[in-house]
Amino acid sequence: MRQSEPFTAMAEKIERNPEFGGAVVIVPPGQEEAMTWLIVDEKGDTLRFWLKLKTDIDATIQRLDERARAQAAWQR
Repeated sequence: MRQSEPFTAMAEKIERNPEFGGAVVIVPPGQEEAMTWLIVDEKGDTLRFWLKLKTDIDATIQRLDERARAQAAWQR
């Protein structure tokens, strides 16, 4: 995968959806999967957008932390 592919795909989604309510494209370093989503909401609820982003980031951090703890346990 080229690093720009998630951004290109999101740009195409945005162009196809006139009721744009926000979009996120996060491509972390390494082999982690990109976080991408598009909100289609003509009202453009700013609070909903930021709450969803925070929830997704918190879940990702928790998953990565659990993975790191499991790896550390095996190294003991």
